[in-house]
Parts: sequence; C-alpha cells; structure tokens
Amino acid sequence: VFYFLGSLASVNGFQIFMFAESWITHELNESPEALGFLGLSTALPTILLNLFGGALADRLNKKLLITLCQFLTLIGVGIFAVMYQADFMQYWHVYIFAALGGAIGAFELPARMSYYPLLITKEAMPSAVAMNSLTWQGTRVIAPAIAGLLIAVFGATPTLFVCCVGFLLMIVFVNMTRVDIPSNNNGGNPLQDIINGLKFIYNNKLFLTLIGYSFFLGFFGWIYMVMMPYMAVQVLNVSSSGTGVLLTAAGCGAVIPTVVFAKSGIKNRRMGISIGSFFAGFAIIGFAFSSYQFQSFSLAMFFVFIIGLSSSIYMLSAISSIQLNVPNEFRGRIMGIYTITYSIVSLGGLYSGLVGGYIDRLLGIEHIGVPISIGFGGFVVVLGSIFLYLYNKSLKVEA
Repeated sequence: VFYFLGSLASVNGFQIFMFAESWITHELNESPEALGFLGLSTALPTILLNLFGGALADRLNKKLLITLCQFLTLIGVGIFAVMYQADFMQYWHVYIFAALGGAIGAFELPARMSYYPLLITKEAMPSAVAMNSLTWQGTRVIAPAIAGLLIAVFGATPTLFVCCVGFLLMIVFVNMTRVDIPSNNNGGNPLQDIINGLKFIYNNKLFLTLIGYSFFLGFFGWIYMVMMPYMAVQVLNVSSSGTGVLLTAAGCGAVIPTVVFAKSGIKNRRMGISIGSFFAGFAIIGFAFSSYQFQSFSLAMFFVFIIGLSSSIYMLSAISSIQLNVPNEFRGRIMGIYTITYSIVSLGGLYSGLVGGYIDRLLGIEHIGVPISIGFGGFVVVLGSIFLYLYNKSLKVEA
C-alpha cells in the first residue's frame, strides 16, 4: 500500500513535469522540431544507460536505488524551476535537464518495475500490474488537467514546485514499505549481466516479440503524446488548459481497462495485445486527420480517448505476459529493457517533428506535416497488429 501511495504521488509529479517541460519548450521555440529534439534529449541517455540500470536493479538494493533517483530528480526539477523563474531559461537548457532526467530514469524505472512484483505473490501479479498501470494511467486523467490549469492560472514555476512535492512523498512512502529486498550483488561483471540479459531475451521469443513490438508501437504510435502541445496550439488553436484536457481524455480512456481488469487481469493476452494496438492505430489516424481537416476539439478528444483505452489494453496484456514469465534473477534487466519503450516514444517525437517540418516546407502549407507523420504512424501500427496476430507463433503458445 505504501509503495503504491508513493508511486501515485511521484507519477503525478512526473506527469505534471513532462507537461510543463513540453509547454515551456514550445513557449521558447514554436517549431515542431523543438519538441522533437526535446524527445531526443530525453531518449538518448535513457537508451544508452538503461541496460546498466537494469543490471544494477538486479544487483543492488532496489529501495535505495529508487530513493536516490527520486532525490536527484527533486533537486533537478527545483533548479529547473528557479532558472525559469529568474528568466534565465533558454530552450537548449530544457534539453540539458531533459537529458539528465532521462539518465536518472534509466536507473529508476528498472528498479521500480522489478521492485513491486517482489512485494506480492505470483497469483496476484495480474492485479498488481493493473494497479501499477492504474497509477500511471490514472494520473494521466488528473495530471495534465492540473498542469494546464496551474500554468494558466499561476505560471510554470509554481507548477514545477508541485512536482517536487510528489517526488518527496515517494521518498517517504517507499521507505515505509516493510519488505526490504536484499541485494543480489555476488560480484562479477555488470557488463556480463547485461550480455546475459540480452541473450535471455534473444533465446525467449515471447520476450523478444513483446519488447520488440512495444518499441515499434512506441515509435510509430504513441508519438501523438510528444507532439500534443504542437497539435493543440498550432493545429487545434487551444491554450495550455486545452492541451491538458486532451491528454486527460487519453488518461480517461486508459483508466477504464485498468479498472475493469484490476482483479482478474486480461485472460486472453494475445487478443489484448493485437486488438489493443489495432484500434489504437485506427484512432491515431482519426485523431491526426480530424484535427487538421476539421479542427474540431471535441472530435480530437474522442479519438484521443479511444487511443488511451486501446493502448491501455495492449500495455496490460504485454506487461502481464512479461512479469508472469520472467525469472526473478532477470527481472530488473528485462523490465529495464522493456522501459526503453518510453524513450522510443521520444525518438518517435523527433521523427514526427523533423518529418513534419520538412513536409510543411515541401508543400508550402503550415502545420500539415505533423498530422501527416502522426497519421502515417497510426497506419503502420494497424498493419503491424494484423501481422502480429496472424503470424507470430510465440504469442499463440506462451502469452
């Protein structure tokens, strides 16, 4: 209970910070490429260090690792807030802080993802996955709306300090958990741990499929989240509060499956993986097309809601399949590699921003490129989900 309370506070802080960070970047530089490079700044350190983070999560005290990472995040966001308030912030400063945050996350996320399963029995795993997902998805309902409202009413600086409160609460609550998992540091080479983890994934087709397809879905499908400030302001002509409402709509959709399957989990996970990504792809196409063609805020909200709902079904199915099948001694490394998915989303944002800007210049039409890049990503996801369902044997047998 203490862990999930702390996680709820921390993830709220993280979601609010991500919104504020994107908003400040767009405020300082309105080009679509700016948000793309923000994604790159976050993603590169995470991808480069995530394997080491997963290896450390398997070797060290996970509670201590989570506490240290949360403390560093709190300090970093505090400095970010002071610099912004002093009017010292340039958009490239945001990239530096994003890179530092990505580096910290590379060590924290594997520790988190491998810590909470050790506090429960295997039979409770589907429910625990749903609860953990509810923490992330539920905050997507509240956090963007709170962030947009706080920025609109009080400005970005108080919003950033609210984030710090969430990180502080996580430090307090995680250290109130009564089960302390001992470290597994038996010497040896951490690099060899990483190699062993990669070999394990390669030799187990279920993990190779789920992690690989999650990377694919993150890069092509979930880029709409990175580009939402651009889509909201430049295409739909709404303010920060409107941007928050759109992201909240995605969160509302995502919460529904986590509540429905909180007790039992998704039984047919192969179907959940395929159908979830299939409908997410269609909704992404609808969001991109309708936003540019009709500039309808309510229609955009509807499609974003469906994206959130469908993506949540996919994530519940995929993460449950991984957590139920991975051995404890590999859990940190495997979940660490899986969490690279969230960084792949940021790289997808870079693709969308660069391609979108190029299409604008090529066609001589403003603000058409990003919707095209997002819609194309949705189309690719639809094709990928069909192929996955029809031709992948590992999901039929093991998921």
